[in-house]
Amino acid sequence: MFLRKRNNLELNRPVIKLEAGPIDLILEILAIVSLLCFLGFTLYSMTRLPETIPTHFNSGGEPDTYGSKNSLWMLPVVALVIYSILTLVGKIPEKFNYPVRITQANARVQYTLRSRFLRYLKLAMVLMFFFISYKTVMIALGNTRGLGMWFLPVFLGIILIPIILYLILARRAR
Repeated sequence: MFLRKRNNLELNRPVIKLEAGPIDLILEILAIVSLLCFLGFTLYSMTRLPETIPTHFNSGGEPDTYGSKNSLWMLPVVALVIYSILTLVGKIPEKFNYPVRITQANARVQYTLRSRFLRYLKLAMVLMFFFISYKTVMIALGNTRGLGMWFLPVFLGIILIPIILYLILARRAR
């Protein structure tokens, strides 16, 4: 009833093997290195933390819930899960939703744009969770008081601006 029937063009999208360009490799390497540093930082921090740490922040970046220091592992685990899902989705560009109709003529450009966007998103998400983890540790150790009032607008911009840019570039490359 609520499901839309797919037409033949959507089911028969070209399957193309994309070659990663220099920008793609840089984004991928930065994301992997950031993820490894994140895991190392979390492991190192566990020995220095008190038993209770901030586990949630309000919209102003102030801690408003506290819990066990083991909850710090949630952030790198979530970052790893998001990284893995985006990597898997990146392997099947012909199954992705696009803002334009995919044809043989535009498939390579559209798939490349989407692939690069996903790589950027992986890096941004890992760095965002790493930053939250770092600030959580600094708050727990008494070195700072919160994430800061600019946290939410800055990180929303880091995610939303590339989405808007991707949509603009995808429409131009019809």
